Amino acid sequence: IARQLRRLAADERTEVRTCSLHTLTSILTSHGAQLSGSTWDYALFRALLPMMREVCEAAAAACATQQVAKPLGKEGGVPVLMLLHHSRDTASKQWDETWVLLLHSSTRLFRAFLPTLMARPRFSKAWARLLAFCRTSLLAARR
Repeated sequence: IARQLRRLAADERTEVRTCSLHTLTSILTSHGAQLSGSTWDYALFRALLPMMREVCEAAAAACATQQVAKPLGKEGGVPVLMLLHHSRDTASKQWDETWVLLLHSSTRLFRAFLPTLMARPRFSKAWARLLAFCRTSLLAARR
């Protein structure tokens, strides 16, 4: 499940990405205390941490100028587009929103399960990758 949710977190549709991130976070938050160490390793190294890299890459590649309003149909031969708030009207802004959600979700998970995660043999690698993601987020021009 975690691997599929990771895949969906890189979907071009912002709604799918948001639901995927919320679902993965909800699963880990709700059941984290019952997860085995190897399951946590899998969730971190096969889902959450690669998701950070993939979201960073997609956000960097997203267009910052092209409007992403979806066509709803035509009226009098003129296309009618979905009205979007200016904060979400480009792919770049929508990827930024996904980035912020992932940043919040991942730091919340680390904070909630820090003692459990610290006991894992590869914790220092996971911690370094989380901090690198936080650093990239802080230094990014947008978000």
